[in-house]
Amino acid sequence: MNSQGALEALRRVSKVAFGQEHRLELMLAIAASEDGVCSLTELADTLQVRASSLQRPLDSLVELSLLSIVPTGDTKYRHYLRNDGPAWDWAQDLATGVDVARPVDAVAP
Repeated sequence: MNSQGALEALRRVSKVAFGQEHRLELMLAIAASEDGVCSLTELADTLQVRASSLQRPLDSLVELSLLSIVPTGDTKYRHYLRNDGPAWDWAQDLATGVDVARPVDAVAP
């Protein structure tokens, strides 16, 4: 999602589907990771949002077992590992159906 309109549309769908505007965007970024390893800081930088906007959705993905916390040694960053599952493909399918022209209240869950 490169255009501002497309990003806003993606966030509208995320808000309807998850009750949080960054979760779908977050899932897409994690799904796109080649090795499936990420950190909150990396994701915030990639998505150009505050890390605090992603903390709750990231914690939810851990709680749902879509991500696992990677045991770390001497790093100050917590890393997460993407677990296999259909949710990642579903997020991509959901994003594929995003219609930039639809108003916020026309987006159906």
